[in-house]
Amino acid sequence: FKRRMKRFILLTLVTALTLLGSTKAVAQRQSEQHDAQDTTLATLPSDKVTEGPWLGRHLNPAYKHEVRLGIAYNPYTPHDYAPNFDWRDYPYDLPENSTLGKTRWFTVNADYGYWPLRWLYVGGVASWSGGFGRVSSAVDHSRIGCYNYHSLSIMPIVRFGWLNRSIVQLYSGVGVAAMLAIYEPTLHGRTESRRGVGFDVTFIGITVGREWFGYLDIGAGCRGTISAGIGYRFNSNSKH
Repeated sequence: FKRRMKRFILLTLVTALTLLGSTKAVAQRQSEQHDAQDTTLATLPSDKVTEGPWLGRHLNPAYKHEVRLGIAYNPYTPHDYAPNFDWRDYPYDLPENSTLGKTRWFTVNADYGYWPLRWLYVGGVASWSGGFGRVSSAVDHSRIGCYNYHSLSIMPIVRFGWLNRSIVQLYSGVGVAAMLAIYEPTLHGRTESRRGVGFDVTFIGITVGREWFGYLDIGAGCRGTISAGIGYRFNSNSKH
């Protein structure tokens, strides 16, 4: 038994030393590859580097700027989250013999930002959310009019990239917004407004693509609980 234990311990030590040597060799090769990529990146014009947004240990300079356009579900407005808004909570003049249908919501987000570091994004977002409640005749169901709700949010936003690969990036983000809502709770053109301070948190977001990419964000706030769309990365000094 003692001999077997000694053999086992000796075999374990030999295996550990072998793995340690292999790990050091792999790490050295990866470091040499990164250095070679960095040297290549430094010698190429920024508008000629097309291997992807993340090259070596540095951000590809050809992709530092970013614009996005997308749609969203369940945005936050100066009153509440959009699906929770109810016209009956505010003075409204529903005509006799008429019904108010379910309010339909639409949200559009437009982003622009800059990656000063591989893991840090600084930018701004403009978000519009519109709610439209159809008023119909209770007799023949014909359309009588529509209640309108418009919410505009402007905010700076910061994102933190925590996983970067050739065409895939994962990130989280946070922003604080100034909000303005203008709505018509009547069919006679009377408008009311409300201002507020909002927020936006991206719990997890993903982009897939290089120059052109698609994105999906899951979070809470003015940009919606779920936001998706397309984007474009570019270098402001590019000759294109």
